[in-house]
Amino acid sequence: MSNSSFESSGENKPAGRASSQRTKRWIAAAAAVIVVAGGATAIASSKGGDSQRSGTVISDTIGNAVATKIGAGEGFSCAVTSIGRAKCWGANSYGQVGNATPSTNGTSGTNTTSASEVLYGSSPYGPLQPVTAIAAGQNHACAIAGTGSFVLCWGSNSNGQLGNRSTTNSSIAVDVYDAANYRLGQVVGITAGNAHTCALDRYGDVYCWGSGAALNYSTNKTAAIRLLAVGSTTAPLKAKAVSAGGTATCVIAGAQADTSGTVMCLGSGGASLPGTLQAKAISVGGDHACAVLPDNTVKCWGSNTYGQLGNGTKVASVGAAVVASGISNAVDVVAGKYHTCALLSDQTIKCWGDYSSGQTGQTPGENQYGQLLGSQTTPVVLAGISAVTAISSSSSSLHTCAIGSVSNAVGMKCWGGNASYQIYWSAIPYYTTPNSVLY
Repeated sequence: MSNSSFESSGENKPAGRASSQRTKRWIAAAAAVIVVAGGATAIASSKGGDSQRSGTVISDTIGNAVATKIGAGEGFSCAVTSIGRAKCWGANSYGQVGNATPSTNGTSGTNTTSASEVLYGSSPYGPLQPVTAIAAGQNHACAIAGTGSFVLCWGSNSNGQLGNRSTTNSSIAVDVYDAANYRLGQVVGITAGNAHTCALDRYGDVYCWGSGAALNYSTNKTAAIRLLAVGSTTAPLKAKAVSAGGTATCVIAGAQADTSGTVMCLGSGGASLPGTLQAKAISVGGDHACAVLPDNTVKCWGSNTYGQLGNGTKVASVGAAVVASGISNAVDVVAGKYHTCALLSDQTIKCWGDYSSGQTGQTPGENQYGQLLGSQTTPVVLAGISAVTAISSSSSSLHTCAIGSVSNAVGMKCWGGNASYQIYWSAIPYYTTPNSVLY
């Protein structure tokens, strides 16, 4: 390994990777999952020819990664630079910025107020490169890097979410290993939840590691395990998309040629019960989830305390998905901690749910105790951004990021909570309009 960049070692996994230790109990729309040969196919593409996708949704063409170039974690954000390096900024108490600053396990006062390059290797560390995709979770992040499309992670590792066969936090990127002790490679997409991570490889196989509760295991997994088809102890699940959320994981299963597939979920919480649903994009939030359907509408399920399901109520929907009002042209959707945003075919964004930190583009109110609050039960247009090609949030995020245009400047823009400088290094506690990010 080079100490200045990430390089492929030429290590190749055997054709049949080690299977997970038991069959998962899938909560699904169909009696059985479709298992076929082949890889994952593109299931939603943004207008304008840009290949970027949201950080929580994976939907890729086999052999051609649809790059997740931006990531929004709980109190930090990450991006892939134009020269193929990863940069992160904001909260860093667990090493989630990846700049080799020793983590202090939650001690305050460690926010990073400028974008720092994610480091890798042995001391003196060098930048992780070349990076093709990135995803941010609650207090950890992961990237796809190197000519072998390997996965590396950094930050909190209390549940094994870094996948390096340990539970030790890391302030630099570390390699993810599978059950057979091979580096996890040939990956086309990654997604990070609160305390677990999942990846989709070029064959359509799904690998996950970290919190066992999010994967229907009684114990946490410190190495990547391959998800299996319903009723099988050996056959892998074939998926088109996967999203890691708070305590749930959802996939879109189906054949390569299909334009949509069956939603299937693992884990606990309201987000794990979608009922019968066909979809072409999916995102799992803190305790709710949303999907883009084949007719380009959006349906959501789970908790609805803040109106994050978008159906005009605050009534939870467990066991069935409800329609988010007024959306008929969705391209993508991302679910945050208590809010949701959808990317539309006209390259605009609509958001709904909690806006106590300005997540929907609305200014929060204040109660008698000085606490900020606000909830929007139906989708509203996010002002101040156009020509959007990608959006990103995650299951613990109070902010959202996008690739779009503000005042004719195209690039990464973020809005919502800024308590840890995850949007910009200023004292402003939240942004109601997309703010240009410098990295």
